[in-house]
Amino acid sequence: MAGKEWSDADFGGLPSVLVAAHELKTPLALIRQLALLLDDDLTSSADKTQIQQRIIRTSEQALQLTIDLANSANLTPSLFPLEPVNPLALCQQVAMETKFNAMLYGRKVRWPKSGRNSQLILANRTLLGRILANFLNNALAYTEDGSEIKVSVKATKDAVRMSVRDFGPMMSLREYRLLLDEMETRKTVRTRPESSGLGIYVANQFARAMNGRIGLIRHRDGLTFYVEMPISRQLSLI
Repeated sequence: MAGKEWSDADFGGLPSVLVAAHELKTPLALIRQLALLLDDDLTSSADKTQIQQRIIRTSEQALQLTIDLANSANLTPSLFPLEPVNPLALCQQVAMETKFNAMLYGRKVRWPKSGRNSQLILANRTLLGRILANFLNNALAYTEDGSEIKVSVKATKDAVRMSVRDFGPMMSLREYRLLLDEMETRKTVRTRPESSGLGIYVANQFARAMNGRIGLIRHRDGLTFYVEMPISRQLSLI
């Protein structure tokens, strides 16, 4: 396997208008196409139910992306204060919030078990939750049928790593090297051939605002996206 950690130099600044427009144009075009199918008399009742669910899923993801982009441009400490956070408890929260989306994809997600003795981290619950959700949405889209997505939490000496492992198509070595080259030359960041990488840009901005970092590990059968957050030296208020 191979890994990559992103830094400020990989992104350089706010995403271009073209990148953001591309990321938002795709779901809007899909919603329009699905809406036309709903009006088609040849579409069965069962298919219409599935189409309605897909419209809901697509519109919610597009709306959340616009919210994330707005937040990434105004990551002030007063709006997103840091506090002691239990990463296992946060995983359970994100699991509940993303349960419906996973069901629509027909995917199974294995979450870490909750526990009182989890190492606390210093983070903002909203931003860290959105990082995990972005990683999970990417995994849901690319994990192959019958494969399980694995979310894990692992403590090191000074940080806690929260990872989302998918079991999708292997990224070729050429694609992986191209991805690293694009990041090193500050070009558009892409995580998969069909992706503009805007979700990873947002995740990176959120992690930076919390003094954390994100990274990627390439496997023979998929990818692992992770975020590392510093350990909290304070007592949890939760």
